[in-house]
Amino acid sequence: MQWTDLQNECLKEYHGQGGTGDKIRESLTKIPLDNNMIQACRLLYSKGWVLAIVSDANQVYIEGILEHYGIRNLFSAIITNPAFWDAQDRLHIQRLIPADGTPHGCPTGVCSLNICKGQEVDKLLLQLGNDNQAGITVELSGKLVPAPRMLYVGDGRNDYCPALRMKSLQDIYFVRKGRSLEKYLNKTDAPGVREAIYARIVYWDKADEILSELQSVL
Repeated sequence: MQWTDLQNECLKEYHGQGGTGDKIRESLTKIPLDNNMIQACRLLYSKGWVLAIVSDANQVYIEGILEHYGIRNLFSAIITNPAFWDAQDRLHIQRLIPADGTPHGCPTGVCSLNICKGQEVDKLLLQLGNDNQAGITVELSGKLVPAPRMLYVGDGRNDYCPALRMKSLQDIYFVRKGRSLEKYLNKTDAPGVREAIYARIVYWDKADEILSELQSVL
């Protein structure tokens, strides 16, 4: 069963067995979010960066977590599967691209049926203007170099496609260690996968590594 449809079916059964919306909302407040990641988001926001989330989760879950930690205002866009509460306080989750909608046709083979993260990043970049960081420089090793235009943090295979939009070594691709994205990048039977990435890759395990990298380059 398609993942988003499965989540929605589980929520239907949960509600039918007496599960409440209040319990779901309460659970969202208990999901841990590393304080170093929160600091990283605040740092980027303070430097004028546009923050966005592109996710195969859903709107209610993401916004509930961000609001609990008081950082929803940092994000200009949340691109994910739509979700809503009905009159009976049952949560519904829908595919971003409906089952009867036009397929995204992504050629990478790593994107889910209901969302191509790369195409969603394309739309976001068009809205922002591709050169929103143009002309800004930073000092690295005593030299002035162009500031990063795009930073991307991911851990799953479907986070590969967005990285193909980064065309400069000044862009940074944060790849989480030990997850499916790192394994996909290092596959020996998939020639050209790693070579298609132009951004500088930073492998990370804990959020403090991301924060430290951002503090050094920003």
